[in-house]
Amino acid sequence: RIHPTNPDLVYAAALGNPYAANPERGVFRSKDGGKVWERVLFRDDKTGAVDLVMDPKNPDVLYAGLWEVFRTPHSLSSGGPGGGLFKTTDGGTTWKELTPNPGLPKPLWGKIGVAISGADSNRLFAIIEAKDGGIFMSDDAGATWKLINDDRRVRQRAFYYSRIYGDTKDKDTFYVMNVGLFRSTDAGKTLRTIQVPHSDNHDLWIAPDDPKRMANA
Repeated sequence: RIHPTNPDLVYAAALGNPYAANPERGVFRSKDGGKVWERVLFRDDKTGAVDLVMDPKNPDVLYAGLWEVFRTPHSLSSGGPGGGLFKTTDGGTTWKELTPNPGLPKPLWGKIGVAISGADSNRLFAIIEAKDGGIFMSDDAGATWKLINDDRRVRQRAFYYSRIYGDTKDKDTFYVMNVGLFRSTDAGKTLRTIQVPHSDNHDLWIAPDDPKRMANA
């Protein structure tokens, strides 16, 4: 993620080596355009950062999802005690864990996707792989949450998808990526599919000035 007015200030979410424990995991920050990096959020050598979003109205506020994941040629372990949701309000220098906050599912957590509404910085969405997982919403910048949708269509193969994006103008509209591309315009009460050229939707960019203009990967 790139600071909107200082392009030398950048952040990266590093998953690390999925085949072995290693320290190159977590959130990293560079203040010189990527020449030198410092690790600013780290849980342990089994847990990496899988999502990172910056508040479009305040670039000092970022949210990060940590994911404990391990892969071998014949197995996959998604989730563990290292997973969780974190927030910084000072550009990554210090972080507060949101995982135990009211309304979020009990651990263990797997993969996490998080989004900030472009219309309201207090409105957050998170899709969380957990026993009681699903799509969660906060209207107080992460202090409290509520489950708004647990449709299996957006939770299948969570390790492979689990991406969510807030509309840049309408706080009740968000998109969820999975085999299909899903949109809600009523804060999660209903999800409708959008026709796209191919299944397997992994990433989405929404133009800040025109949310009808999007790029889908």
